[in-house]
Amino acid sequence: MRRDLNLLAVGLAASTAGDAAALVALLLRLQPHGSGWVAGLLGAELVPFVVLAPLTGRIVDRFETRTVLMIALAGQAVLGVPLAFATHLGAIIALFAGVTALSAFVRPATSALVPAITGAGAAERGYALIATGQNVGWIAGPAAGGLLTGAFGPTSAILVDAATFALLTVACAFVRARRHPSPEATATGDGRRRGGLRLVFGDAVLRAALIGSAIAVASGVIDNVAAPFRFVQQLGAQSYGYGLYLTLWGVGALVGGQLAPRLPLRQAATLALGNLLCGVGIAGIGLAPGLVLAFAASVAGGVGNGLVNVAQSTLISSRTPAAQHGRAFAASSAVVQTAIGAGTAVASPLVAALRADGAMIAAGVLTCASAGVALALAWRGGEPGTQGPNADKARPSMPDSAPRKA
Repeated sequence: MRRDLNLLAVGLAASTAGDAAALVALLLRLQPHGSGWVAGLLGAELVPFVVLAPLTGRIVDRFETRTVLMIALAGQAVLGVPLAFATHLGAIIALFAGVTALSAFVRPATSALVPAITGAGAAERGYALIATGQNVGWIAGPAAGGLLTGAFGPTSAILVDAATFALLTVACAFVRARRHPSPEATATGDGRRRGGLRLVFGDAVLRAALIGSAIAVASGVIDNVAAPFRFVQQLGAQSYGYGLYLTLWGVGALVGGQLAPRLPLRQAATLALGNLLCGVGIAGIGLAPGLVLAFAASVAGGVGNGLVNVAQSTLISSRTPAAQHGRAFAASSAVVQTAIGAGTAVASPLVAALRADGAMIAAGVLTCASAGVALALAWRGGEPGTQGPNADKARPSMPDSAPRKA
């Protein structure tokens, strides 16, 4: 079990760093051509997850999951090469959308494979290790992308990303665990027809948790837009100060991901606590009178982000049937990406209306409120971790002996 998880976590660390580096390179390549092309690239990063969610979830559930994961990763490695050398702006957007479309298979496949590696009772520890690899990648990737692009041009950073996809494909080839489709997943009855959104929103606890997390994610996007203005223009930081904020948030997420399995809380409570800390961090940056407190708030928000990443995956895996994990994770990813799109749409007008500090305070307060309401609704819908279609395999609570910002 540990060997398979380590392979997956190390591969994801490299691939995530490559993704972040390539995104920086692509943004720098398109930025001189106008904001419309930048918006198009960001749209190509979001839309496939939403549009393809019904298809990706069904494929992950109907075929052996490690095989699906390897095919999608190999496809990303292949598409990364022409993307690195493309010069036509439309071709860049189209190829990037293709890479993202394959990523829409990779994410639910990875999430569904973790319980198959660990067993349902230890899934939270598995998600914590996977989150560690991803957080390390997101800490290192943007800096690597900037350095590679500045020294050798954007082509080099994108080729490195393609190489990391190939590396992760090889790592997955050595994973011994398998997740085979169950008869339920390949049946012609309700087991096949039931969509991912019906699956996750049909459970009262998941419905409350995902809605709360969606609001928190949308608010986090507002933070992403407002933060450069807050740190540079209002708090007087130079570019390195803004970079330090991103690093501190990432370090906090790394800590939060490791902390999640060790908290004596049920998953819905851990998720709510994580969203609450995210809100406190965002609002704290907006309220901070100086850089020191703003940086401290960044760490707190990052810890919350790490808790959310682990708790949400664990909650979904424990409250949905194992045979339908692909659909459940694809649907939850679509909800998150929709929230990111909504937050992006309102971020600029909100920053213009309230200034950067006011926008961050408003976003943080909304996140805190949604966390509290989501927790109350989750407990009303059923005791977290003890109800739901996979309740016999759910983890009630961790024993004393016993993680792209969101």
